[in-house]
Amino acid sequence: MKKVILCIFFIIVVTKTNAENIFDFSWNFGNIGIGINYSAENDDNFEFYASLLNFTIEQKDINIGFEFSPVKFWYLFGLQDETDKKYNGERFSFINVNIYWDLIENKNIILGPFVSMNYLYVNTFYRIDINEYVFSGGLRFSYKLKHMINFNKYNSQILSTEIGYRNIFGKNKFYFSVNVDVILGLIGIGEGIRSSM
Repeated sequence: MKKVILCIFFIIVVTKTNAENIFDFSWNFGNIGIGINYSAENDDNFEFYASLLNFTIEQKDINIGFEFSPVKFWYLFGLQDETDKKYNGERFSFINVNIYWDLIENKNIILGPFVSMNYLYVNTFYRIDINEYVFSGGLRFSYKLKHMINFNKYNSQILSTEIGYRNIFGKNKFYFSVNVDVILGLIGIGEGIRSSM
């Protein structure tokens, strides 16, 4: 029995060591951002969103990252005169995944293509609608400041922008968004104020 326990312990230690050499695990408390969804059909949307507890796994050799957030709050409102309650208003999504490929090897910048999916929406008008989803794809740029914070393995992407195609609740749109890390954004503002004094 001791040999079996010792073998299991050895396998776990070796697997964990290899995983840490191949993958980079990180997280952050959350992001807040704004975006616009534009189409030629005059049903444009402006959005405010906030995600909570984002987890990232990045493969170090080929720079492919996978992000997951367990909850994301959306507030969508139309830019047209007549609003459609189904496509506007407050909602939460509980499956939020993003896959990106970093084309440049730079400690402070991520630049490359991405795809993301948001699903399992809950909103105040229709409750849970299994047909609602948001699929996005395009180009992503992120700026990192690793030296600004001392939390171990804290995700340090202070600013991210995305531009590309979005299918939002079955409608095709062009979209652009900008988001900031909540903690690093506050620290960056504080550093800027302190350096200007």
